[in-house]
Amino acid sequence: MTGQVLIQDRTVAVGWVKAIVAAAQRGGGDEAKMLTAAGIDSLPNDPLVRIPLDAVVRLWRAAIDSTGDSAFGLRMGQAIEPTSFDVVAYTLISSNSLREAIIRLQRFQKLISDGGRVQLVERNGLEWMMYQSMEADLPFSPQQVEAALACSVTLMRWVIGASFAPARICMAHAAIAPLSVYRDILGCEPEFRSRFNGIGLPPSQLDALLPARNPELCHLHELMARRQLSALKHSPNIKQRVAAILQQLLTRGMAHKKQVASLIGMSPRTMQHRLAEENSNFAALLDEVRHRLALKYIAEPMLSLSQIAELLHFSDASAFYRAFRRWTGRAPGEYRRTINPQPAIPRADSEKADYSAPDA
Repeated sequence: MTGQVLIQDRTVAVGWVKAIVAAAQRGGGDEAKMLTAAGIDSLPNDPLVRIPLDAVVRLWRAAIDSTGDSAFGLRMGQAIEPTSFDVVAYTLISSNSLREAIIRLQRFQKLISDGGRVQLVERNGLEWMMYQSMEADLPFSPQQVEAALACSVTLMRWVIGASFAPARICMAHAAIAPLSVYRDILGCEPEFRSRFNGIGLPPSQLDALLPARNPELCHLHELMARRQLSALKHSPNIKQRVAAILQQLLTRGMAHKKQVASLIGMSPRTMQHRLAEENSNFAALLDEVRHRLALKYIAEPMLSLSQIAELLHFSDASAFYRAFRRWTGRAPGEYRRTINPQPAIPRADSEKADYSAPDA
């Protein structure tokens, strides 16, 4: 299975998701309502955050419903900005030719989304940039496909110039917007109900030198993209990600399920489902992280046991005492004396009795 992405693991970069929301807002859509309908709690500012593909499909449906615009996908693709693609966009713009840019897009497509793939194919004297949707459980809408093709045209205008127009465009679905809108946004009228989705280009256009080419800058951008791709391929599983976030949050305040889910770009329900697939759950991970931090804190003699209970956000000292006995088989005070026989600070007799006495 190396190199493959399981259907339930397909995700989309948060930059692309934010572009969908921004386009819908321009058309009168309500961000909060759309995110709620999609099961997405929030869109973090971290460009490396990923959103589950099916949640993005639900977001598309909510955006189309909220705008009532049959050409929503076309308008979204037309308005896309390089920042939505982060380092991938700058790698493409600084390429020597459009052919090189498309090859790099193929290479780094996963950094944008697991929901689609592009490939370059020669047919009938034209070079075709084919787009293939890679659905998870929920089918894509025609607007999603149109957004991908319109975005590709916008990308080509970034690298070639604003006057770029493709020789031909094919779409596998029927027209869903006025033909004039297709012509205005794409630069030509698509051929509908085709056998594939793609953009046809003459070879001379693919191989012409680009005005913003910069081999040195392109090399630096590509190195960054390769690092991000490697990190994405070797990213920790959901259980590891939740545990890491819990540990960070517990040092600053109580960690809540909704807060953790938001930070990994999922709804609480989706996070719980994904944890269940890894034979875990939120409560068990919270308990595990508290256990690990408790052992760390109890080795620090300047922290009283009541302070440790507070740091771990237990409701009271006795709740911490019971949890520690469950984790280690010993009372906290007894455990501390085994690793640090001479505490650095004195403790009140009541605290010693509370944490060291055997269970009744």
